[in-house]
Amino acid sequence: MSLLGFSQDFAAGFLHYAPAVLQIVFINVLLGGDNAIAIALACRSLPSHQRRAGVWIGTSIGIVLRFAMVYAIGFLLAIPYMHVVAGLLLAWIGMQLLREDGVAQAEAGDAPAAKALWRVVALILFADFAMSLDNGLATAAVAETLPAGSRVAVVLAGLTVGAPAIALGSAVMLRVIERFPLVIWLGSALLGWIAADMLLADSHVARVLRDVADALGDGAGNEWLVRVLVCVAVAAFVLFVPFMQRVGLRRWRAG
Repeated sequence: MSLLGFSQDFAAGFLHYAPAVLQIVFINVLLGGDNAIAIALACRSLPSHQRRAGVWIGTSIGIVLRFAMVYAIGFLLAIPYMHVVAGLLLAWIGMQLLREDGVAQAEAGDAPAAKALWRVVALILFADFAMSLDNGLATAAVAETLPAGSRVAVVLAGLTVGAPAIALGSAVMLRVIERFPLVIWLGSALLGWIAADMLLADSHVARVLRDVADALGDGAGNEWLVRVLVCVAVAAFVLFVPFMQRVGLRRWRAG
């Protein structure tokens, strides 16, 4: 095949699959905002010279995890209470990110810098797993419309192209957190809200929610209200536990 023929075939193939790639990029940028916040919150505890590495390692692992999730989504969603597990895991991560800085520093004080970095990466990995269910489901829906022979390449291209946006979002969030520490609490509250939303996405929990709403009357309206109250309660709980930990630690230090 001549170079011109190859170029024409490549251009035709690119134009054919470009819409699917752009859809996957859009999905990952839109749904990856939560991941960017989680990465930024986790990396804030690292020394400044390690933060960029933490962001890029966390983002890269996220690409691999979401790629695997696209092909494992059917199996994962078939596991009973999978959304409940993911929601509880994300709520735990939200509380971990708000741990007393003094406690975290005391634990990491004697540990090598590399150990602290990989501990943060592990936290990002858990957060990515918990938040990748909806991402994987949306990406899998796009992948199903593609020929079997091109799915892997197109999905991988879409995830890779969208990665810099997530990394950039994490870097910007780190700058914002440094300037406005209150954002840490707002970010953890957001993770708590998302965790509650995941819990409510489980079919068993959703059934209980509908029963409660029906018992209160005006099912649809009350179902929305109960859903909001549950999300607010979980977000408040995620903030309350670390706050009480800080209060207890300060009292202990004061004697």
